[in-house]
Amino acid sequence: MQRFRRFLRVVGLLILGLVAVSFSQTQAAHAATTLDDGIYQVPMKIIKADSSATSSANAFFGETAAVRVQHGQYTVMITSNGEQYIKSMKVAGATLTLAKTLDSQAIYQFSLAKPISPLATSFNLTTPMGAMKESARMVLDWDQAKLVSSDTTATSLLSQAEKLVKASASSSSHSIADKPKATTTKSTTATSAVSKPATKAAEYWKYQVIQGDKMKKSDADQYYTDVAQVVPTKNGYQVTLNVKYAKSLKLGSQAVVPEAINGQSPQNVSYGQSGRNYTMSYTFTIASLRDLTKRLIPGKIHVTVPALNISQTFPVRFRFAASGAADLASAANVSALPKKTVAKSVAAPTADHATNAAKLPETGHQNNLVATLVGSVLLGMLIIWGGKRHA
Repeated sequence: MQRFRRFLRVVGLLILGLVAVSFSQTQAAHAATTLDDGIYQVPMKIIKADSSATSSANAFFGETAAVRVQHGQYTVMITSNGEQYIKSMKVAGATLTLAKTLDSQAIYQFSLAKPISPLATSFNLTTPMGAMKESARMVLDWDQAKLVSSDTTATSLLSQAEKLVKASASSSSHSIADKPKATTTKSTTATSAVSKPATKAAEYWKYQVIQGDKMKKSDADQYYTDVAQVVPTKNGYQVTLNVKYAKSLKLGSQAVVPEAINGQSPQNVSYGQSGRNYTMSYTFTIASLRDLTKRLIPGKIHVTVPALNISQTFPVRFRFAASGAADLASAANVSALPKKTVAKSVAAPTADHATNAAKLPETGHQNNLVATLVGSVLLGMLIIWGGKRHA
């Protein structure tokens, strides 16, 4: 009996020892060695939320972060070429602050209490097809941190971040340029100039662009010009739709390609430029003006956003006003569109990117680890207690 009691005690102590080693290794994996005060360059990378693969968001950011260590606090500055897409961003639960914009590059700042990695990261993005939420993780390689200055002032930190802007801009431009150009699965109609009949023969109709599966305004509405030109023809009417978006979005001259409209292939597709904007127009035909208002006009547009790796077709619908006007000004002043609409058309699949932020795995993983450790500790204690009881 004495031997059995000793055996149980040894087993219990071994389990507790394994728990202690496992816990210390886990802590070491999530926290690096504390750095002395100073300003450092730290390699960084954005990876996917659920794997170690590089996230598509990585193309937005420089490969190095500037970090100030002062009195145990870590102030991190990162550079990004995607400010026009990033509405807001969080790292480790903290919302990033825009510190400065330099040479089309944004410098963001956030703080950490410890040099940990990876960090849960989330983005609220603005794209030509609307708001998107994406999740990822930021990896900061603290073991490769390089001391560049012992001056820990805020000015010195910002100066170091500014030095990274050039390198960040070069790296980001190469990342985007190396991506394959998006192609559509359906060829567009050969471009030609849209015929311009006499103004007196034309009418102008106000419209909205509605989502393909919901009675809500589509984010594409901000790129359509809201007024269509309707011209009588021998067999009915020709309707011209116009699209306009800023060159500063860096989407290219053919970021929006019409694929279908009112059950037809788009006609007279034309691309051009106007000042700081890219333009696109296309037409479709209707037999009667009543066709504009008796139901929503279904359509599809293909949108390409190189920096976001988006090349996808989106369903939209067009809701026209109750009547047209003789000129653009009068049509634009139509107070409201008709509230009554027909039942929605069959919804096309929702875009894969238009999803809620994916749940990050760290919390669940850590909870499971804690539960395992606690269970192991209890098991060791029970075995020791059992040994004493049998004695």
